[in-house]
Amino acid sequence: MDEGDLSAIGALVAELDGPVDQEHPDVAVSDDESGWTLSAFQSGRLVWENPDTDDEPRHMVGVSRSEMSRVMSLVATGDLGDVESLEWLPGYQ
Repeated sequence: MDEGDLSAIGALVAELDGPVDQEHPDVAVSDDESGWTLSAFQSGRLVWENPDTDDEPRHMVGVSRSEMSRVMSLVATGDLGDVESLEWLPGYQ
């Protein structure tokens, strides 16, 4: 997906409505410049992490598909400050 191209976000999130893929249970968008990645899971969990830094990963649970799309759009357009300002819980779970 090209930076700022929001047209693919809906299809990306819709992949979560298909059968569970044990090998690839999530869909994700990344900010290449900063290294931050937002992963969305079928269960409604979001994970915000940067494997290139010592920052602790964060997560949310019970996230609707529409909210997943909204937050992924923020990442895709580089609005990382808005993503950071959300109410994240520490760790992966």
